[in-house]
Amino acid sequence: MNYSIVVMFHEIHSSVWFNEVLVHLGKKYKFVNADQLYENIHSTGLCHITFDDGHRSFFENAYPVLYELQIPATLFVSPKVIEEETNYWFQSVRKLNNNDFHQYVCKKVSYRFSNPITDFSVYSILKSIPVKIILELIENYESENRIEEEPYMNITKEQLIELNNSGLVEIGSHTNNHPILINESDKVSELEIKDSIKMLEDMIGHNIDYFAFPNGQPGLDFGEREIRILNEIGIKLAFSTSSQKIYGKINNYMVPRIGISKGNNFYIDNKIRFAKQWSQLRSISHRNTEGKERKRLKSMLLLDQ
Repeated sequence: MNYSIVVMFHEIHSSVWFNEVLVHLGKKYKFVNADQLYENIHSTGLCHITFDDGHRSFFENAYPVLYELQIPATLFVSPKVIEEETNYWFQSVRKLNNNDFHQYVCKKVSYRFSNPITDFSVYSILKSIPVKIILELIENYESENRIEEEPYMNITKEQLIELNNSGLVEIGSHTNNHPILINESDKVSELEIKDSIKMLEDMIGHNIDYFAFPNGQPGLDFGEREIRILNEIGIKLAFSTSSQKIYGKINNYMVPRIGISKGNNFYIDNKIRFAKQWSQLRSISHRNTEGKERKRLKSMLLLDQ
């Protein structure tokens, strides 16, 4: 084996499935924590487990398995979400993802684009605009239609502290509002990164060394500006969602991760084996993937908006 891997999870709805995945991976790789990955980033045969967002299923279904098997992991969270116990914007959109909400979004933000946007998915549109506007759209739509907010979906502050104190879970930053950083101004991008790290450090009482980019695609979701900020403040590793294995020398601020959300061992083995090709084949087979749509929307953005 001439590579290592970082695996990315989000929500875990079956602890049995998650246990089977980890046991299977453990037969092929050596599990390491974030510091060990950082110190041995050019080594082979390693596997680091990561989770984004901090959905409550991490504490309820994933953490007990990690604890039982004594496998380290890094959990990337947004401290503002935890402190205020408010859901991420994309969690709110799930229940609003209907034709009426789609039309509402298109009507409200069409002025930002040079061509009609009604044929694009609501997620592609929202991921093409600043997060402040996304939050305003959701709040106004819910208010105008008298829609109640969904119950809080993520871990609590007390659970975060318990996880941090376990010695098994590294806590990393995932910004405050989960913006697509490349859509933001210089000031907002810097504040999202720096303020989230400071807030998280105050919550758990020690330095934050690791960061995961929201959405995480290089060039589409973040760029050199964000990498420079992270480098300047001393972040050790920043993780993307670029689906690749780690071969030899890599950029410490674009660490690739292979996302796993379903499947049996055969499926997972092949997703890891063909990591980069997997995402490319998926893009070819799906005519309008989100990435394709967002690139088209980006080309339609009016520069003065």
